[in-house]
Amino acid sequence: MAENNAAAFSRETTPGPPAGPADRRRAALAAWAPQFGLRLTTPRLELRVPDEHDLLALAENVAAHGIHDPGHSPFPGAWSDVPPRAAAGRVMQYLWKGLALSRPDYWNLGLVALLDGRPVGVQGLQARGFPQLGEAATESWLVRDKHRQGLGTEMRAAALHLAFAGLGAKYATSAVYEDNAAALAVNKKLGYQPDGIEVQSRKGEAAVLTRWRIDAPQWELSPAAGVRVSCHGLDACRALFGARPQATPSVRQEPT
Repeated sequence: MAENNAAAFSRETTPGPPAGPADRRRAALAAWAPQFGLRLTTPRLELRVPDEHDLLALAENVAAHGIHDPGHSPFPGAWSDVPPRAAAGRVMQYLWKGLALSRPDYWNLGLVALLDGRPVGVQGLQARGFPQLGEAATESWLVRDKHRQGLGTEMRAAALHLAFAGLGAKYATSAVYEDNAAALAVNKKLGYQPDGIEVQSRKGEAAVLTRWRIDAPQWELSPAAGVRVSCHGLDACRALFGARPQATPSVRQEPT
């Protein structure tokens, strides 16, 4: 299975020179914040830390289409249960905050997912005490007109590849309300296992939040491990994320 994972997840260590103004701008940012050099690619998507241009395009897309049906509250904190324009502003604040607060013992990596060059959602990966605990939490969402196309599964698979094959995680977790059918389907499809429940107050009523977990051996055997993912710029970020030393054996090194 290690050989299969090596084929599915490649880490490219010698990126070529920036091709245009946007690439040069990101390279300049990466000199100060190495997350800007991190990039994951899947068969249909590119995932990267958003710069100001990505943030603006994402906010405009959220304002135009929304994230979910009005009145629905699929996420803890109900942060998205507001008019689309207000949700767009909250998305920008969340991504800025994650970038500003990241350090090895606590990081919140928010990756914008681009389809055909246009931001269509966010894939999050967060951890506390990662060097000691080896546990990261996943969360994600897409704008409404990109639902039910398999993109959520693809972007989550990329995050799991980064966590397990790239950073040496022992576990990945997910928390989903029991009435969020789409997110539950992604968890089950990618091999997460039930890990208990928590009853929360949501809009003044009790709501059941289901917890899910997948460990490294389970991931090795899951459909997520078979998704081809390429990773660029990870080595410069390893210290920032507190990557565990056993992270690299199943990762194939490839030049660009």
